[in-house]
Amino acid sequence: MLPGYAELHCVSNYSFLRGASDPEELVHRAAKLGYGALAITDECSVSGIVRAHLAAKEAGVRLLIGTELRLACGLGLVLLAQSLAGYESLCALVTRARRAAPKGEYRLAREDFPAATEGLLALWLPAGEGQPEEGAWVRGRFPGRAWIAVELHKGPDDAARLASLEALGRALGLPLVAAGDVHMHRRNRKRLQDVLTAIRLKVPVAQAGRRLQPNAERYLRPIGRLAMTYPPALLAATLDVAARCDFSLAEIRYEYPGELVPTGETPTTHLRKLAFEGLARRYPSGPPASVVATVEHELRLIADMGYEPFFLTVHDIVVFARSRAILCQGRGSAANSAVCYCLGITEVDPGRMSVLFERFISKE
Repeated sequence: MLPGYAELHCVSNYSFLRGASDPEELVHRAAKLGYGALAITDECSVSGIVRAHLAAKEAGVRLLIGTELRLACGLGLVLLAQSLAGYESLCALVTRARRAAPKGEYRLAREDFPAATEGLLALWLPAGEGQPEEGAWVRGRFPGRAWIAVELHKGPDDAARLASLEALGRALGLPLVAAGDVHMHRRNRKRLQDVLTAIRLKVPVAQAGRRLQPNAERYLRPIGRLAMTYPPALLAATLDVAARCDFSLAEIRYEYPGELVPTGETPTTHLRKLAFEGLARRYPSGPPASVVATVEHELRLIADMGYEPFFLTVHDIVVFARSRAILCQGRGSAANSAVCYCLGITEVDPGRMSVLFERFISKE
C-alpha cells in the first residue's frame, strides 16, 4: 500500500519567471495523483491562491496556503497559514517585504518577523548542509511549529544530503519533513521552465548552463516515485504538517469600517437617512413619486443583499474627495442607481431618464 503525501512547497506561475504551471493545473494534477493536500507557496506572494482555492473546491483537494521567502541574510523559509490569524501575519510579512524594495523585488530581514508567530508553520530550507545558527533562529521564532524541509531531486548527493540533514535535525531538535520545491505540474514542462529561467537571467537558454535546474524532478511526482526517494517517516510527516493547517479562504469576509455608522444607527437606517437627505437636495421642489418609488425599491434590494456598508463606504470616499476638490465620478452600471444619485456618487438623474437598478445589482 502506498503511503500518503501532502506537497508543502510548490510555486505556480505567480512566482514570475519561476513556476511553469498555473494554480489550476497544479491542483488538478495533485487530485489525480491522490495527494492528501497541496500547498501553494509562491515566492513572497499570495496572488495565485484565489484561483487555487476555486480549483481545489472543484477538484476536492485540500488546499494549504503559504509563501516562500528568501531573507536578505540568505535564510530560506516556507511559511504555511494554520489559521486566519496566521494568514493575516503571512500577508503582513509579504506586504512589508514588498514595500521595502523596488517593484518586482522584495526585502525581508529577521527583524521584520513579529515576536509572536502563532498561526504560522515554518519549513526551513537549508542551503547546502545548513547553518546551525539559522536553524536555531527558526526553532526559536516558531517554537513547536518548525521543520527542516528535505528536498531530494535524484541528484548524485541525495543520500549524503539526507544523512547531513538528519544529523542537523538531531543536533537542533528539529523534525524533518519531505517537500518537493515543485515548479511544474508535469515533468514535460521542463523546457518551458528552462525558457522562463533564461528570461529571468536575461541570457539565451544555451548560455544558462548550470543555472538551469539539472533535471525535471521538480514536478508533482507520483506517490510511488516519492516512496522510492524519501524515508516513510518523512512522507508521513507531510500529512502531520498538513493536518495542523485549518485555514481556508472561505473564512474570509470583507469587514467594512464600523465608524461609518453613527451610534444608535444601523447600516440600513443610516443609508436610508442619507439617501432621503440626498433626495431632498437633488429635488428642492420635491422629488417625483416615481423616483421615490425607485429609491424605496433599491433600498429594499440593498438590504436583502446586505450591501449597505458598501454604499456607505463609497459615499464616505466621495464626501472626502469632494471636500478636497478631487474630481470623482461613479461610472458604468452604477449610473442605473437612484440611491447612487442621491448619495452624490453619480450624476444621472432618474427623474429624467429610465434607470434599471438590476443592471447594477441583482439577486440573480
